[in-house]
Amino acid sequence: MVIVSTSIKGGVGKSSLVLLLANNLASRGHKVLVVDMDLNNTSTIYYTMGIKNVQEVWERQNIMIALTQGRVEENIVHSRIKNVDVIPSSLSLCNIRSIDYRVLKKVLEEVKGSYEYIVIDTSPTYDNLVMNAINAADLVLNPVELTEYACNMSLFLMTKIQEELPDKYENTFIIYNKWDERYRTYPNTVQSQVQKLFEKTFGNILDIRLANCYSFNRYTHFDERLKFSAKSKGTVRLVQAVNDLVDQITREKNFIEEF
Repeated sequence: MVIVSTSIKGGVGKSSLVLLLANNLASRGHKVLVVDMDLNNTSTIYYTMGIKNVQEVWERQNIMIALTQGRVEENIVHSRIKNVDVIPSSLSLCNIRSIDYRVLKKVLEEVKGSYEYIVIDTSPTYDNLVMNAINAADLVLNPVELTEYACNMSLFLMTKIQEELPDKYENTFIIYNKWDERYRTYPNTVQSQVQKLFEKTFGNILDIRLANCYSFNRYTHFDERLKFSAKSKGTVRLVQAVNDLVDQITREKNFIEEF
């Protein structure tokens, strides 16, 4: 199964969602390949942290080479996380933004039999590279923060998918990120008001809320374990939401039907 995390707006937790999904799936014993197509290369840095001469590894093994030379297996790097491999990102991706949108799906066929899940991170934009990822996907997740601007950007993304990749539209879902549970019962907060706007605009919103968790940035950037205490309700909610999401994904055939 190929899962894509994508958003036109940056800073919404797109790469964080990739790490959460891949690590959760891997912890359950699934073999996972992370494909980093984000120029910010958060996933690359996280999974190759501590590898000797890592920048040299990125230069000789990356997604740009895989796409242009059609050789995926040679560009896979064994990560420091059990059951997770990664194809690193490359700044040279900006030189192939007009690449045919069908290339990635074709080249991934080489390794699909080796991985149960392929999780793809994308840059916060909409171009042929993002189209490549969406075209290769079985499931597309659009993480959003609850702001009016994010609603407009999601509407643009959904419209483009419906127009240009219509067979992927029904498998594309919005997922709330950085959710603050304190505001759920207060209808006049910005979060509640924008939530109403989203639900009025879209019919493809997952009933899963990824909690705002201050310790999560330490997890993604410095590999610190998530801390659980009486004060860490956000962490507990985040972990539970990710578990619920992965429970749905691992049922695969039922996922689309339920939503």
